[in-house]
Amino acid sequence: MAFSFEKAERKGTACIKWDFQEMDYKGRSGLLPFSIADADYRTWQPILDALKARIDNGVIGYTDLNEEYFSKVRRWCHLRHDWDIESSWIVPIGGIVPGICTAIEVLTSPDAGIIVMPPVYDPFYSVVEAAGRHEVRCDLIHDENGYRIDFDAVEEAAKAGAEMLVFCSPHNPVCRVWTEEELTRLADICAKYGIYVVSDEIHWDLTLYGNKHITMGKFEKLYDKLIVCISCSKTFNVAGLETSNLIIPGEDTRSKYQSHLYSRYEFVPNTLGLEAVKAAYDGGEVWVDEELAFLTGNAEFTKNYLKEYLPKVKMADPQGTYLLWLDMTAYGKTSDELIDLIAEEGAGMNSGAHYGEGYDGFVRMNVACPREQLKAGLDCVRRALEKL
Repeated sequence: MAFSFEKAERKGTACIKWDFQEMDYKGRSGLLPFSIADADYRTWQPILDALKARIDNGVIGYTDLNEEYFSKVRRWCHLRHDWDIESSWIVPIGGIVPGICTAIEVLTSPDAGIIVMPPVYDPFYSVVEAAGRHEVRCDLIHDENGYRIDFDAVEEAAKAGAEMLVFCSPHNPVCRVWTEEELTRLADICAKYGIYVVSDEIHWDLTLYGNKHITMGKFEKLYDKLIVCISCSKTFNVAGLETSNLIIPGEDTRSKYQSHLYSRYEFVPNTLGLEAVKAAYDGGEVWVDEELAFLTGNAEFTKNYLKEYLPKVKMADPQGTYLLWLDMTAYGKTSDELIDLIAEEGAGMNSGAHYGEGYDGFVRMNVACPREQLKAGLDCVRRALEKL
């Protein structure tokens, strides 16, 4: 590989997953972390160079958006996702989670039903509650063939009056990259009942084993009520810059959303974040291609490790993201008990129970780290489970 994915020293930098472990792991610290979704290797050097150049200018003042910024975002959408967008569709914001919360507040009626598909990224639940709406849970179907969408449940929810689907694609935590057939069927349902679709595609660049991500932005029938949420934060490991983009093709939806932002002076993310986006989307594909090969290698390493040493642990097919979904229910322990046992052996992971009811006994593991660190973490899991 031309690029190195060796460990970056994060301990002592006020890093959430390295320096603030006591609350999540019963006062323990010094654990190898495999939890929060950022990477433990350095980002692409040209991004760091662009940030340094901006700092060397000497002033980090108020900054607005120009055509250079919009053109870089358009370039990435076209080059990596075969989606041709217009500059006017791009609405930069800070974080995607607050962006979803704002969409719910601005676009749906009080006490509206919001469709979510458990097990799913846990902030989806909290933003629906924070917006004063109620969840309509259409759990993914899980069987020997993996996870898939319950289209009948989604259609029943839409038919009953749900106003919005908050969709995760690629899916966190079950690692699915949805097929064109699946997405077409989902788009048909949403268009039929005229519901909003907010598609969180923050992991859209991170597809493994040659899987291809298809953005909901490819379905023009949804454009009047569609928001696609993207960011380079996961792909390029710049989450701390809090800069994302909403792609909103529909003029009425975009106007409502932007009016809300403008009235609260929330219309431009931070200056350095904008510089990172421009640098990432201007040539970063060479780095991402190698990153995907590296992450696929980590997923394969984990798969083989579990097969050899821990065959009772069932891993969801890792099609996308760098977050692996591990079914440890065969051990008869709750997720919290499993997390505690693994922490005793020196590794910190996420409880599967956070992602939906019925998923106690599951664990989520972030494998965006050097291979040596990954093996050490799996050794911790092995020691913990072998005691049961």
